[in-house]
Amino acid sequence: MAQQKIANKEKVWMPTPVQQKIKNKTITAKQWADMVKPGDWINRGGPGSDTLPTMEALAARLGDGPGDLKNIEIWNQAIMCGNNFCAAADMEGKYHVLHEAFILPTTRGLMNKGYKAVDWKHWGWALGMDAEYARFYRKNRAERAMDWGVQACAVPEAGYVNASYGVNNFMIVAKSCKKFVCEIRSDYAWCEGGRGMFLPVDEVDYFVEVDVDNEKYQWPYIAEKNIKPDDVQTAIANNCLSIMRDGDCIQVGIGTLPTAVVIGLAKSNLRHIGVHSEMIGEYAFTLYEAGVVDNSRKNIDRGRCGWAYIMPVDTPRYYEWLHRSPLFAGFDIGYTNNVVTLSQLDNMVTVNNFAQMDLRGQDAAGNVGGRPISSTGGQFQFTLGATMAKGGRAIIAATSRDAKGRSRFVPMLDPGSVVTVPDQLVSWICTEYGIVNIQGCTDAEKAKKIISIAHPDDREELAKAAVEKLNIKLNHWMFQNAPDRRFPTSDVLKDHKYGYMDLEVKPREIAKIND
Repeated sequence: MAQQKIANKEKVWMPTPVQQKIKNKTITAKQWADMVKPGDWINRGGPGSDTLPTMEALAARLGDGPGDLKNIEIWNQAIMCGNNFCAAADMEGKYHVLHEAFILPTTRGLMNKGYKAVDWKHWGWALGMDAEYARFYRKNRAERAMDWGVQACAVPEAGYVNASYGVNNFMIVAKSCKKFVCEIRSDYAWCEGGRGMFLPVDEVDYFVEVDVDNEKYQWPYIAEKNIKPDDVQTAIANNCLSIMRDGDCIQVGIGTLPTAVVIGLAKSNLRHIGVHSEMIGEYAFTLYEAGVVDNSRKNIDRGRCGWAYIMPVDTPRYYEWLHRSPLFAGFDIGYTNNVVTLSQLDNMVTVNNFAQMDLRGQDAAGNVGGRPISSTGGQFQFTLGATMAKGGRAIIAATSRDAKGRSRFVPMLDPGSVVTVPDQLVSWICTEYGIVNIQGCTDAEKAKKIISIAHPDDREELAKAAVEKLNIKLNHWMFQNAPDRRFPTSDVLKDHKYGYMDLEVKPREIAKIND
């Protein structure tokens, strides 16, 4: 389904010397592709920066004939749109390779159809992007930098490019490539910046205007407001909400489970909720409309939803909410996902998914059994950051069984699985059968808690494996000894902040009895 047209959207005007600069730098997608050389490396940035006509023109040149392109390396970070062009031109990956950091459904669909060019990379946003920046730019830029950076932007104004929905690593790409190209999209909102949103037009080498009325250059339409969670997802959401309080600051992702949490929040009596998230989506608009979100109690960036990227799958609605809106502030990923930033947000609550978890709490979210599912994304940083925050709660949630009816909880992770969050950092785990906190627990305590929220039909087998395969003291007499003392509730922990975080301010004195 095509996107609805946006009324009164910005246009590309050319009346001033600055705008004339843009006009002088504007080329067609084909003209850009004709400048690409065999062996070039191209960085397309991260989500929200999705480029389309340039990728179509690039794909048209892939091949091994005279004047064709081969040995092309493309670097993506969770790009939803545009991979189809190269896949259609080179399904076998003979002439290009796609280094993808987060496999979204569109790319997974191409892979399921036999697309063989994908080279998966497993890392978290902030750490991985900074590492890529260091790898390709900080030393010997002329030798090591990417040949091209190609990203989407809003219509430039006042001599500046606005990164719009793709601010997350916009500047990293701009500063780690030899030539930087921006696709101008008139359906992209001019987003208000927190950090890293604006780039002088003088630092852009070429512009390509996008025909946003052409359906093949549009974002796929998803009616997010119409997503309806099922009973199981609703039960999970209610369990998450059971440990939430007025004034919490939340981070959720995209999909039916986060949507269930949002619907539950919108119907709840919770108020003064703040938002600090890697991604902003329909959930923020819904919660604003419901009077739940106002960001009034955030320690930092008060009054604004902080975010790093947006996937505008309902383009007019995103434009309506984000265009020049002071309610939202876009930041580079090095700020939103920085554990120091997150640790400063009192009562930070994060909700992320897991695909498989063992009885010690090791979380595999991006790769199970050697099969890439998505990637780490920001889960590691948000889990650690929320855990370090005063009153923070980092929730890792999923259905107790996967789509094939297999338990997500296993004695040991499948061979080849990649751990997203190590067990010593996992705290709150949630399924439709409850929510438990394993932070600071022994192996026996962890296993007992995890099994309690597994599917009832899987609990006996998991308990047997815990004792016989893992030598865990699951049936020990200690569990009959003062259970209330053993497992504190979320309310008991609401003012807790991990002691080592106090070192940010000043070293603490030697502890005294009864301090």
